[in-house]
Amino acid sequence: MMGAPRGLVQRVHAGAGSVFGLLLFVILLSGAWSMAHEDLRSWFRGPAALQHQAPLPLSHWLQVARAHGLTGEVLQVRLPDGERSVVELCASPNTCALALDPASGRVLAAQPAADILFNLHKSLFMGFPGRILVSVLGVVLLLLIWAGSALHSGRLRDLKRLRRDRGARVLAHDLHSLIGRWAGPWLLLFGITGALSGLGALGTLTLAGQAFPGAPQQAFMQLLGAPPEVRAQPAPPKALDLDRLLQDDAAAHPGFVMQSVTLHRWGAPDAWLEVAGIAPGLPSTAVFERRAYRGDDGQPLGVSSASGRGFWLRAFIAVQPLHFADYRWLPQVAPMLRALHFGMALAAAGLVLSGLFMWLERRRRNGGAGWQVLLRLVVGGGGGLLAATAVLLCAGALASFGLLPASTLAWWFWCSWSASLLLAFAVPAQRQPVRPLLAVTGLALLGAAALHLGASLQHASLSLWPVDLVLSLGGIGALWAARRLAASTRAAQAADANPV
Repeated sequence: MMGAPRGLVQRVHAGAGSVFGLLLFVILLSGAWSMAHEDLRSWFRGPAALQHQAPLPLSHWLQVARAHGLTGEVLQVRLPDGERSVVELCASPNTCALALDPASGRVLAAQPAADILFNLHKSLFMGFPGRILVSVLGVVLLLLIWAGSALHSGRLRDLKRLRRDRGARVLAHDLHSLIGRWAGPWLLLFGITGALSGLGALGTLTLAGQAFPGAPQQAFMQLLGAPPEVRAQPAPPKALDLDRLLQDDAAAHPGFVMQSVTLHRWGAPDAWLEVAGIAPGLPSTAVFERRAYRGDDGQPLGVSSASGRGFWLRAFIAVQPLHFADYRWLPQVAPMLRALHFGMALAAAGLVLSGLFMWLERRRRNGGAGWQVLLRLVVGGGGGLLAATAVLLCAGALASFGLLPASTLAWWFWCSWSASLLLAFAVPAQRQPVRPLLAVTGLALLGAAALHLGASLQHASLSLWPVDLVLSLGGIGALWAARRLAASTRAAQAADANPV
Protein backbone atom coordinates (compact mmCIF):
# COMPACT_ATOMS: atom_id res chain seq x y z
CA MET A 1 0.00 0.00 0.00
CA MET A 2 2.75 2.45 0.99
CA GLY A 3 5.12 1.38 -1.80
CA ALA A 4 2.72 2.10 -4.66
CA PRO A 5 2.08 5.79 -3.82
CA ARG A 6 5.79 6.37 -3.26
CA GLY A 7 6.60 4.75 -6.58
CA LEU A 8 4.01 6.90 -8.29
CA VAL A 9 5.39 10.06 -6.67
CA GLN A 10 8.89 9.06 -7.73
CA ARG A 11 7.79 8.55 -11.32
CA VAL A 12 6.00 11.91 -11.34
CA HIS A 13 9.08 13.63 -9.89
CA ALA A 14 11.49 12.05 -12.36
CA GLY A 15 9.17 12.38 -15.35
CA ALA A 16 8.25 16.02 -14.80
CA GLY A 17 11.88 16.87 -14.05
CA SER A 18 13.18 15.22 -17.21
CA VAL A 19 10.52 16.75 -19.48
CA PHE A 20 10.50 20.26 -18.07
CA GLY A 21 13.92 20.37 -16.36
CA LEU A 22 15.81 22.17 -19.11
CA LEU A 23 13.13 24.86 -19.49
CA LEU A 24 13.05 25.32 -15.72
CA PHE A 25 16.82 25.75 -15.69
CA VAL A 26 16.59 28.40 -18.42
CA ILE A 27 13.81 30.24 -16.57
CA LEU A 28 15.56 30.12 -13.18
CA LEU A 29 18.97 31.16 -14.49
CA SER A 30 17.60 34.03 -16.57
CA GLY A 31 15.32 34.94 -13.67
CA ALA A 32 18.30 35.38 -11.37
CA TRP A 33 19.77 37.92 -13.79
CA SER A 34 16.37 39.56 -14.26
CA MET A 35 16.48 40.68 -10.64
CA ALA A 36 19.38 42.93 -11.61
CA HIS A 37 17.75 44.17 -14.82
CA GLU A 38 18.24 47.89 -14.13
CA ASP A 39 21.75 47.29 -12.78
CA LEU A 40 22.63 45.43 -15.97
CA ARG A 41 21.38 48.34 -18.08
CA SER A 42 23.74 50.66 -16.20
CA TRP A 43 26.52 48.07 -16.39
CA PHE A 44 26.23 47.81 -20.19
CA ARG A 45 26.40 51.61 -20.52
CA GLY A 46 29.79 51.58 -18.83
CA PRO A 47 31.05 53.67 -15.90
CA ALA A 48 31.79 56.69 -18.12
CA ALA A 49 28.19 57.08 -19.33
CA LEU A 50 26.79 58.98 -16.32
CA GLN A 51 28.18 62.01 -14.48
CA HIS A 52 26.89 60.98 -11.02
CA GLN A 53 26.03 64.52 -9.94
CA ALA A 54 22.87 66.16 -8.62
CA PRO A 55 19.94 65.56 -11.02
CA LEU A 56 18.35 68.34 -13.02
CA PRO A 57 14.91 69.65 -11.97
CA LEU A 58 11.70 68.19 -13.33
CA SER A 59 10.96 71.36 -15.30
CA HIS A 60 14.04 70.62 -17.43
CA TRP A 61 12.65 67.23 -18.46
CA LEU A 62 9.42 68.87 -19.61
CA GLN A 63 11.45 71.11 -21.92
CA VAL A 64 13.31 68.07 -23.27
CA ALA A 65 10.00 66.27 -23.85
CA ARG A 66 8.62 69.22 -25.82
CA ALA A 67 11.81 69.42 -27.88
CA HIS A 68 11.37 65.75 -28.85
CA GLY A 69 7.67 66.04 -29.61
CA LEU A 70 6.44 64.15 -26.54
CA THR A 71 3.47 66.43 -25.95
CA GLY A 72 0.54 64.00 -26.10
CA GLU A 73 -2.23 63.35 -23.63
CA VAL A 74 0.14 61.60 -21.24
CA LEU A 75 3.81 62.10 -20.40
CA GLN A 76 5.50 59.91 -17.81
CA VAL A 77 8.85 60.97 -16.37
CA ARG A 78 10.61 58.03 -14.72
CA LEU A 79 13.08 59.25 -12.13
CA PRO A 80 16.25 57.67 -10.70
CA ASP A 81 15.06 55.51 -7.81
CA GLY A 82 18.06 53.64 -6.41
CA GLU A 83 17.89 50.91 -9.06
CA ARG A 84 17.17 52.94 -12.19
CA SER A 85 20.09 55.33 -12.69
CA VAL A 86 18.68 57.36 -15.61
CA VAL A 87 15.68 59.54 -16.39
CA GLU A 88 13.24 58.07 -18.92
CA LEU A 89 10.57 59.98 -20.86
CA CYS A 90 7.60 57.82 -21.83
CA ALA A 91 4.57 58.58 -23.98
CA SER A 92 2.83 55.70 -22.20
CA PRO A 93 3.76 53.33 -19.35
CA ASN A 94 4.86 50.72 -21.92
CA THR A 95 6.64 53.01 -24.39
CA CYS A 96 9.70 54.95 -23.22
CA ALA A 97 11.22 57.02 -26.00
CA LEU A 98 14.27 58.52 -24.30
CA ALA A 99 16.83 57.65 -21.64
CA LEU A 100 18.79 60.63 -20.32
CA ASP A 101 21.66 61.37 -17.98
CA PRO A 102 20.03 62.82 -14.83
CA ALA A 103 22.87 65.28 -14.27
CA SER A 104 23.55 66.57 -17.79
CA GLY A 105 20.36 65.80 -19.70
CA ARG A 106 22.38 64.06 -22.41
CA VAL A 107 20.47 61.46 -24.41
CA LEU A 108 21.87 58.00 -23.76
CA ALA A 109 21.94 55.11 -26.19
CA ALA A 110 19.41 52.34 -25.70
CA GLN A 111 20.69 49.11 -24.17
CA PRO A 112 18.63 46.29 -25.73
CA ALA A 113 21.31 43.74 -24.83
CA ALA A 114 20.41 44.16 -21.15
CA ASP A 115 16.82 43.15 -21.96
CA ILE A 116 17.71 39.77 -23.48
CA LEU A 117 17.80 37.77 -20.26
CA PHE A 118 14.85 39.71 -18.83
CA ASN A 119 12.64 38.94 -21.83
CA LEU A 120 13.86 35.34 -21.88
CA HIS A 121 12.68 34.91 -18.30
CA LYS A 122 9.47 36.86 -18.71
CA SER A 123 8.06 35.31 -21.88
CA LEU A 124 10.68 33.21 -23.70
CA PHE A 125 10.40 35.85 -26.48
CA MET A 126 6.85 34.64 -27.27
CA GLY A 127 4.81 37.57 -25.95
CA PHE A 128 1.77 36.93 -23.78
CA PRO A 129 1.52 33.20 -24.69
CA GLY A 130 5.11 32.81 -23.55
CA ARG A 131 4.26 34.54 -20.28
CA ILE A 132 1.51 31.97 -19.71
CA LEU A 133 3.95 29.15 -20.50
CA VAL A 134 6.42 30.50 -17.95
CA SER A 135 3.64 30.62 -15.36
CA VAL A 136 2.74 27.00 -16.13
CA LEU A 137 6.39 26.14 -15.44
CA GLY A 138 5.90 27.77 -12.05
CA VAL A 139 3.12 25.22 -11.42
CA VAL A 140 5.49 22.44 -12.53
CA LEU A 141 8.09 23.73 -10.07
CA LEU A 142 5.52 23.53 -7.25
CA LEU A 143 4.69 19.96 -8.30
CA LEU A 144 8.38 19.02 -8.22
CA ILE A 145 8.80 20.63 -4.79
CA TRP A 146 5.86 18.64 -3.42
CA ALA A 147 7.10 15.36 -4.90
CA GLY A 148 10.68 15.95 -3.80
CA SER A 149 9.59 16.78 -0.24
CA ALA A 150 7.54 13.58 -0.10
CA LEU A 151 10.43 11.43 -1.34
CA HIS A 152 13.21 12.68 0.94
CA SER A 153 13.51 11.75 4.59
CA GLY A 154 13.41 14.22 7.46
CA ARG A 155 16.70 13.10 9.00
CA LEU A 156 18.76 15.92 10.46
CA ARG A 157 22.02 14.51 9.12
CA ASP A 158 20.80 15.04 5.57
CA LEU A 159 20.72 18.79 6.23
CA LYS A 160 24.51 18.95 6.15
CA ARG A 161 25.68 15.81 4.33
CA LEU A 162 27.72 16.43 1.18
CA ARG A 163 29.84 13.41 0.25
CA ARG A 164 32.61 14.54 -2.10
CA ASP A 165 34.54 11.22 -2.20
CA ARG A 166 31.80 8.91 -3.46
CA GLY A 167 31.63 9.90 -7.10
CA ALA A 168 29.75 12.47 -9.12
CA ARG A 169 26.34 10.80 -8.81
CA VAL A 170 26.41 10.66 -5.00
CA LEU A 171 27.68 14.25 -4.88
CA ALA A 172 24.84 15.35 -7.16
CA HIS A 173 22.31 13.50 -4.95
CA ASP A 174 23.55 15.18 -1.78
CA LEU A 175 23.72 18.57 -3.45
CA HIS A 176 20.17 18.10 -4.78
CA SER A 177 18.94 17.20 -1.32
CA LEU A 178 20.78 20.05 0.41
CA ILE A 179 19.49 22.72 -1.95
CA GLY A 180 15.95 21.35 -1.78
CA ARG A 181 15.92 21.48 2.02
CA TRP A 182 17.66 24.79 2.66
CA ALA A 183 16.10 26.66 -0.26
CA GLY A 184 12.63 25.18 0.20
CA PRO A 185 10.84 28.41 1.24
CA TRP A 186 12.41 30.34 -1.62
CA LEU A 187 11.51 27.62 -4.10
CA LEU A 188 7.90 27.91 -2.97
CA LEU A 189 8.13 31.68 -3.38
CA PHE A 190 9.50 31.33 -6.92
CA GLY A 191 6.85 28.78 -7.88
CA ILE A 192 3.84 30.58 -6.40
CA THR A 193 4.73 34.09 -7.59
CA GLY A 194 5.83 32.79 -10.98
CA ALA A 195 2.59 30.90 -11.47
CA LEU A 196 0.44 33.85 -10.40
CA SER A 197 2.37 36.38 -12.47
CA GLY A 198 1.06 35.16 -15.81
CA LEU A 199 -1.92 33.01 -14.88
CA GLY A 200 -3.27 35.80 -12.68
CA ALA A 201 -3.11 38.22 -15.61
CA LEU A 202 -4.82 35.64 -17.84
CA GLY A 203 -7.55 35.12 -15.26
CA THR A 204 -8.09 38.86 -14.91
CA LEU A 205 -8.45 39.28 -18.67
CA THR A 206 -10.78 36.30 -18.92
CA LEU A 207 -13.04 37.23 -16.02
CA ALA A 208 -13.18 40.96 -16.76
CA GLY A 209 -15.54 40.44 -19.68
CA GLN A 210 -17.82 38.21 -17.61
CA ALA A 211 -17.89 40.47 -14.58
CA PHE A 212 -18.56 43.58 -16.68
CA PRO A 213 -20.24 42.50 -19.95
CA GLY A 214 -19.52 44.96 -22.71
CA ALA A 215 -17.19 47.06 -20.56
CA PRO A 216 -14.28 44.88 -19.33
CA GLN A 217 -12.19 48.00 -18.69
CA GLN A 218 -14.34 48.58 -15.61
CA ALA A 219 -12.57 45.65 -13.93
CA PHE A 220 -9.18 47.27 -14.39
CA MET A 221 -10.57 50.61 -13.23
CA GLN A 222 -11.70 48.98 -10.00
CA LEU A 223 -8.35 47.26 -9.63
CA LEU A 224 -6.18 50.31 -10.35
CA GLY A 225 -8.56 53.08 -9.32
CA ALA A 226 -10.52 55.48 -11.51
CA PRO A 227 -8.79 58.69 -12.69
CA PRO A 228 -9.86 61.80 -10.77
CA GLU A 229 -12.42 64.19 -12.16
CA VAL A 230 -10.75 67.57 -12.75
CA ARG A 231 -12.92 70.58 -13.49
CA ALA A 232 -11.42 73.55 -15.27
CA GLN A 233 -11.13 76.65 -13.10
CA PRO A 234 -12.63 79.91 -14.38
CA ALA A 235 -9.45 81.76 -13.51
CA PRO A 236 -6.35 81.39 -15.75
CA PRO A 237 -4.12 78.48 -14.63
CA LYS A 238 -1.11 79.31 -12.52
CA ALA A 239 2.44 78.33 -13.34
CA LEU A 240 2.80 75.39 -10.98
CA ASP A 241 6.25 74.83 -9.48
CA LEU A 242 6.55 71.08 -10.06
CA ASP A 243 9.83 70.69 -8.21
CA ARG A 244 8.41 72.41 -5.14
CA LEU A 245 5.37 70.12 -5.33
CA LEU A 246 7.62 67.04 -5.39
CA GLN A 247 9.63 68.36 -2.44
CA ASP A 248 6.45 68.90 -0.45
CA ASP A 249 5.21 65.43 -1.39
CA ALA A 250 8.48 63.84 -0.25
CA ALA A 251 8.36 65.77 3.05
CA ALA A 252 4.77 64.67 3.66
CA HIS A 253 5.55 60.99 2.94
CA PRO A 254 8.97 60.14 4.42
CA GLY A 255 10.45 56.86 3.21
CA PHE A 256 8.40 56.87 0.02
CA VAL A 257 10.57 55.93 -3.00
CA MET A 258 9.39 58.20 -5.81
CA GLN A 259 9.70 56.40 -9.16
CA SER A 260 7.69 58.43 -11.67
CA VAL A 261 5.68 61.58 -12.28
CA THR A 262 2.90 61.29 -14.88
CA LEU A 263 1.41 64.44 -16.42
CA HIS A 264 -2.10 64.20 -17.88
CA ARG A 265 -3.32 66.76 -20.44
CA TRP A 266 -0.53 69.06 -19.31
CA GLY A 267 -1.10 72.69 -20.24
CA ALA A 268 -4.89 72.30 -20.47
CA PRO A 269 -7.26 73.80 -17.87
CA ASP A 270 -8.13 70.30 -16.58
CA ALA A 271 -4.53 69.08 -16.30
CA TRP A 272 -3.48 66.85 -13.43
CA LEU A 273 -0.48 64.79 -12.38
CA GLU A 274 0.24 61.78 -10.27
CA VAL A 275 3.26 60.75 -8.26
CA ALA A 276 3.94 57.00 -8.07
CA GLY A 277 6.46 54.87 -6.23
CA ILE A 278 7.07 52.41 -3.40
CA ALA A 279 5.68 52.94 0.11
CA PRO A 280 7.68 51.66 3.11
CA GLY A 281 6.30 48.54 4.77
CA LEU A 282 3.92 47.76 1.90
CA PRO A 283 4.77 45.10 -0.74
CA SER A 284 3.37 46.87 -3.77
CA THR A 285 4.45 48.65 -6.96
CA ALA A 286 4.19 52.10 -8.50
CA VAL A 287 1.18 50.87 -10.49
CA PHE A 288 -0.86 50.87 -7.27
CA GLU A 289 0.88 53.44 -5.04
CA ARG A 290 -0.12 56.80 -6.54
CA ARG A 291 -1.12 60.28 -5.40
CA ALA A 292 -2.91 62.73 -7.72
CA TYR A 293 -2.66 66.55 -7.74
CA ARG A 294 -4.31 69.32 -9.71
CA GLY A 295 -2.20 70.75 -12.50
CA ASP A 296 -2.92 74.42 -11.80
CA ASP A 297 -2.57 74.83 -8.03
CA GLY A 298 -1.16 71.45 -6.88
CA GLN A 299 -4.13 70.65 -4.65
CA PRO A 300 -4.49 66.94 -3.77
CA LEU A 301 -7.08 65.03 -5.78
CA GLY A 302 -6.87 61.58 -4.25
CA VAL A 303 -4.72 58.63 -3.24
CA SER A 304 -4.59 55.10 -4.68
CA SER A 305 -2.85 52.41 -2.64
CA ALA A 306 -2.83 48.70 -1.88
CA SER A 307 -3.21 49.60 1.77
CA GLY A 308 -6.69 48.95 3.10
CA ARG A 309 -7.70 46.56 0.34
CA GLY A 310 -8.76 42.96 0.85
CA PHE A 311 -6.23 40.27 1.79
CA TRP A 312 -6.35 38.39 -1.53
CA LEU A 313 -6.03 41.54 -3.59
CA ARG A 314 -3.05 42.68 -1.53
CA ALA A 315 -1.48 39.25 -1.95
CA PHE A 316 -1.97 39.49 -5.72
CA ILE A 317 -0.41 42.97 -5.77
CA ALA A 318 2.59 41.68 -3.77
CA VAL A 319 3.39 39.04 -6.40
CA GLN A 320 5.41 41.37 -8.64
CA PRO A 321 7.82 42.86 -6.04
CA LEU A 322 8.31 39.49 -4.36
CA HIS A 323 9.01 37.68 -7.64
CA PHE A 324 11.59 40.19 -8.88
CA ALA A 325 13.25 40.78 -5.49
CA ASP A 326 12.14 44.40 -5.11
CA TYR A 327 12.44 44.71 -1.33
CA ARG A 328 12.73 48.49 -1.15
CA TRP A 329 9.52 48.48 0.88
CA LEU A 330 11.77 47.01 3.62
CA PRO A 331 14.57 49.59 3.41
CA GLN A 332 16.57 48.33 6.39
CA VAL A 333 17.10 44.81 5.05
CA ALA A 334 16.48 45.28 1.31
CA PRO A 335 20.11 44.71 0.14
CA MET A 336 20.49 41.55 2.23
CA LEU A 337 17.16 40.09 1.07
CA ARG A 338 17.93 40.91 -2.54
CA ALA A 339 21.33 39.20 -2.37
CA LEU A 340 19.75 36.16 -0.67
CA HIS A 341 17.01 36.06 -3.30
CA PHE A 342 19.61 36.12 -6.09
CA GLY A 343 21.65 33.37 -4.46
CA MET A 344 18.59 31.18 -3.97
CA ALA A 345 17.60 31.62 -7.61
CA LEU A 346 21.04 30.40 -8.67
CA ALA A 347 20.75 27.54 -6.16
CA ALA A 348 17.37 26.62 -7.65
CA ALA A 349 18.99 26.43 -11.10
CA GLY A 350 21.65 24.16 -9.56
CA LEU A 351 18.89 22.02 -8.03
CA VAL A 352 17.35 21.44 -11.45
CA LEU A 353 20.75 20.77 -13.02
CA SER A 354 21.71 18.19 -10.39
CA GLY A 355 18.36 16.45 -10.82
CA LEU A 356 18.86 16.27 -14.58
CA PHE A 357 22.34 14.84 -14.05
CA MET A 358 21.01 12.06 -11.79
CA TRP A 359 18.27 11.19 -14.30
CA LEU A 360 20.80 11.04 -17.13
CA GLU A 361 23.18 8.87 -15.10
CA ARG A 362 20.40 6.44 -14.22
CA ARG A 363 19.30 6.20 -17.84
CA ARG A 364 22.88 5.78 -19.06
CA ARG A 365 23.56 2.92 -16.66
CA ASN A 366 20.26 1.21 -17.43
CA GLY A 367 20.65 1.72 -21.17
CA GLY A 368 17.33 3.54 -21.42
CA ALA A 369 16.31 5.23 -24.63
CA GLY A 370 16.28 8.98 -25.01
CA TRP A 371 19.04 9.87 -22.60
CA GLN A 372 21.49 10.86 -25.34
CA VAL A 373 19.02 13.38 -26.80
CA LEU A 374 18.33 14.91 -23.40
CA LEU A 375 22.05 14.92 -22.61
CA ARG A 376 22.76 16.98 -25.73
CA LEU A 377 19.88 19.33 -24.96
CA VAL A 378 21.10 19.85 -21.40
CA VAL A 379 24.72 20.43 -22.41
CA GLY A 380 23.96 22.55 -25.47
CA GLY A 381 20.89 24.32 -24.07
CA GLY A 382 21.79 24.70 -20.39
CA GLY A 383 25.57 24.86 -20.68
CA GLY A 384 25.22 26.90 -23.85
CA LEU A 385 23.07 29.46 -22.04
CA LEU A 386 25.75 29.84 -19.37
CA ALA A 387 28.42 30.37 -22.02
CA ALA A 388 26.24 32.69 -24.13
CA THR A 389 25.42 34.85 -21.10
CA ALA A 390 29.10 35.14 -20.24
CA VAL A 391 30.01 35.97 -23.84
CA LEU A 392 27.26 38.61 -23.94
CA LEU A 393 28.62 40.29 -20.80
CA CYS A 394 32.20 40.17 -22.03
CA ALA A 395 31.16 41.59 -25.40
CA GLY A 396 29.23 44.32 -23.56
CA ALA A 397 32.34 45.27 -21.58
CA LEU A 398 34.36 45.43 -24.80
CA ALA A 399 31.64 47.53 -26.45
CA SER A 400 31.78 50.07 -23.62
CA PHE A 401 35.46 50.60 -24.59
CA GLY A 402 34.51 51.00 -28.26
CA LEU A 403 36.21 47.72 -29.17
CA LEU A 404 32.99 46.14 -30.46
CA PRO A 405 29.89 47.69 -32.05
CA ALA A 406 27.09 47.80 -29.48
CA SER A 407 24.65 46.73 -32.19
CA THR A 408 26.29 43.28 -32.37
CA LEU A 409 25.79 42.29 -28.71
CA ALA A 410 22.59 40.34 -29.32
CA TRP A 411 24.34 38.61 -32.23
CA TRP A 412 27.11 37.39 -29.88
CA PHE A 413 24.54 35.95 -27.47
CA TRP A 414 22.43 34.08 -30.01
CA CYS A 415 25.39 32.83 -32.03
CA SER A 416 27.12 31.52 -28.90
CA TRP A 417 24.00 29.70 -27.74
CA SER A 418 23.31 28.27 -31.21
CA ALA A 419 26.92 27.16 -31.64
CA SER A 420 26.79 25.36 -28.26
CA LEU A 421 23.67 23.46 -29.30
CA LEU A 422 25.14 22.52 -32.67
CA LEU A 423 28.37 21.36 -31.06
CA ALA A 424 26.49 19.25 -28.49
CA PHE A 425 24.57 17.44 -31.24
CA ALA A 426 27.61 17.09 -33.50
CA VAL A 427 29.91 15.22 -31.11
CA PRO A 428 29.33 11.75 -29.57
CA ALA A 429 27.52 11.48 -26.24
CA GLN A 430 30.73 10.38 -24.49
CA ARG A 431 32.58 13.52 -25.64
CA GLN A 432 30.10 16.25 -24.78
CA PRO A 433 31.76 19.71 -24.59
CA VAL A 434 31.02 20.36 -20.90
CA ARG A 435 34.56 21.40 -19.99
CA PRO A 436 35.01 23.77 -22.98
CA LEU A 437 31.70 25.46 -22.21
CA LEU A 438 32.65 25.86 -18.54
CA ALA A 439 36.05 27.22 -19.54
CA VAL A 440 34.50 29.74 -21.95
CA THR A 441 32.01 30.77 -19.26
CA GLY A 442 34.71 31.26 -16.65
CA LEU A 443 37.13 33.19 -18.86
CA ALA A 444 34.40 35.40 -20.33
CA LEU A 445 32.94 36.26 -16.90
CA LEU A 446 36.36 37.07 -15.47
CA GLY A 447 37.19 39.15 -18.53
CA ALA A 448 33.92 41.09 -18.28
CA ALA A 449 34.46 41.77 -14.57
CA ALA A 450 38.07 42.84 -15.03
CA LEU A 451 37.29 45.18 -17.92
CA HIS A 452 34.35 46.87 -16.19
CA LEU A 453 36.07 47.08 -12.81
CA GLY A 454 39.17 48.59 -14.39
CA ALA A 455 37.09 51.24 -16.13
CA SER A 456 35.18 51.89 -12.88
CA LEU A 457 38.43 52.52 -11.00
CA GLN A 458 39.63 54.79 -13.77
CA HIS A 459 36.47 56.93 -13.54
CA ALA A 460 36.19 56.61 -9.73
CA SER A 461 32.70 55.12 -10.07
CA LEU A 462 32.23 51.89 -8.12
CA SER A 463 28.45 51.95 -7.77
CA LEU A 464 28.11 48.63 -9.66
CA TRP A 465 30.81 46.72 -7.81
CA PRO A 466 28.29 44.01 -6.71
CA VAL A 467 27.76 43.05 -10.36
CA ASP A 468 31.50 42.81 -10.93
CA LEU A 469 31.85 40.73 -7.76
CA VAL A 470 29.16 38.27 -8.89
CA LEU A 471 30.80 37.99 -12.32
CA SER A 472 34.20 37.34 -10.73
CA LEU A 473 32.86 34.67 -8.38
CA GLY A 474 30.91 33.07 -11.23
CA GLY A 475 34.01 33.00 -13.43
CA ILE A 476 36.14 31.46 -10.68
CA GLY A 477 33.43 28.88 -9.95
CA ALA A 478 33.11 27.89 -13.62
CA LEU A 479 36.88 27.45 -14.02
CA TRP A 480 37.06 25.44 -10.77
CA ALA A 481 34.24 23.18 -12.00
CA ALA A 482 36.03 22.68 -15.33
CA ARG A 483 39.21 21.73 -13.50
CA ARG A 484 37.44 19.29 -11.16
CA LEU A 485 35.64 17.72 -14.10
CA ALA A 486 38.93 17.24 -15.92
CA ALA A 487 40.49 15.64 -12.83
CA SER A 488 37.57 13.25 -12.31
CA THR A 489 37.61 12.31 -16.00
CA ARG A 490 41.32 11.46 -15.83
CA ALA A 491 40.75 9.39 -12.69
CA ALA A 492 37.93 7.46 -14.35
CA GLN A 493 40.04 6.81 -17.44
CA ALA A 494 42.93 5.58 -15.29
CA ALA A 495 40.61 3.24 -13.41
CA ASP A 496 39.28 1.81 -16.67
CA ALA A 497 42.81 1.33 -18.03
CA ASN A 498 44.04 -0.45 -14.84
CA PRO A 499 41.16 -2.62 -13.55
CA VAL A 500 41.77 -4.36 -10.26
